[in-house]
Amino acid sequence: MLELLLFALIGIGLGIFTGLMPGIHVNAVGLLFLGLGSAINPYNTAVAIMALAISHTIFDFIPSIFLGAPDPETSLSVLPGHRLLLQGRGLEAIHLTITGSVCAALAAALIFPLMLFSIPWFYGLVQGGIHYILLLIAGTMILTERGMQQKAAALLVFLLSGTLGYILLNSSLLPQHFLLFPIFTGLFGLSSLIISLKTRPAIPKQAAGNIRIPKKLALSGTLKGLFSGVLVGTLPGVGGAEATLVTQQLTRGSRKDREFLVSLGAINTIVALFSIVALFTISKPRSGAAVYIQQVLPSFGLRELFIMLSVTLLATGLSAIIALKLVKSVAMKLQEIDYARLNLFTILFLAALTAFLTGFLGLLILAVSTAIGITAILMGVKRGNLMGILMLPIIIFYASL
Repeated sequence: MLELLLFALIGIGLGIFTGLMPGIHVNAVGLLFLGLGSAINPYNTAVAIMALAISHTIFDFIPSIFLGAPDPETSLSVLPGHRLLLQGRGLEAIHLTITGSVCAALAAALIFPLMLFSIPWFYGLVQGGIHYILLLIAGTMILTERGMQQKAAALLVFLLSGTLGYILLNSSLLPQHFLLFPIFTGLFGLSSLIISLKTRPAIPKQAAGNIRIPKKLALSGTLKGLFSGVLVGTLPGVGGAEATLVTQQLTRGSRKDREFLVSLGAINTIVALFSIVALFTISKPRSGAAVYIQQVLPSFGLRELFIMLSVTLLATGLSAIIALKLVKSVAMKLQEIDYARLNLFTILFLAALTAFLTGFLGLLILAVSTAIGITAILMGVKRGNLMGILMLPIIIFYASL
């Protein structure tokens, strides 16, 4: 037990690192554990990978909201998170996502027995209709834009990003675990930062008092995040980004930014946990971390599943405490920084990181993705339409076109 606890803490520490560093993905660090092979007890390795994956889901909102450098699962938090940041409520935005993560982990523990029975049933029900579900989500996004001109613009943005995704995801230009970094950094990160340079916003003084999140808000946001996570958590080729789109439709409107951020936190954590539950119930891992755990453990039964659930609760609790302590000092220091210079530094850092990780081809992908992201902003359509980057290729694949 002491060894398992030690490796859980190691995993949490690595999750903090990957969450705070844009572009350092969980899968890349998970490969390091696989490389150690038999040098580490397989259960210790599995615990570390699980703790890493869960801790990452809590900390990756900090660069998304404060710097606009998103991971795929947090990309849609940039806009509502920035709205609160520019209102002096950036600290509250992080509190909301952490609340969603913690509530989702606790809720998952409560409904755990139900999950074991419902997931196989749900998977069998929707297995042949994944493309219809995604078409429904995409159609809803486009049709809820105001006016025919905006609907046409949303369709254009969806098809532009989807075509780029279809080309790149069916190519071998870059390793798959690096490919999504320049794509999402351009679509949701650099595009926002470049527009911000033009408007030169200043970060107002951030409120640092006690932040109270109403129980009703936490419950509503968590339930919607859970619903979206359950909907997509066991589906092939679908993850947190698509679950976010479902939640976006359930929490539409800027007045619901706070509820949306709670839901995002819940989705991030619940999808990471569901990928492990899917490994037990339908023998199909739904994330890179789940694939690694499947590879290192000789078998994955109910005992192993309970260990992973325990690690999830531990990693969520400790990561939430550390994140709440860390983010307050980050928010206070932001007031002393020229936001325009910070944006410029972030743009240069992300470009340099892209070049280091992916080379010239990655920079080219970054430039094209950024152009499409800026197009969406200038056309005034919902940024969720940019998720065509993943949705259109999946629709085409499962429709056997």
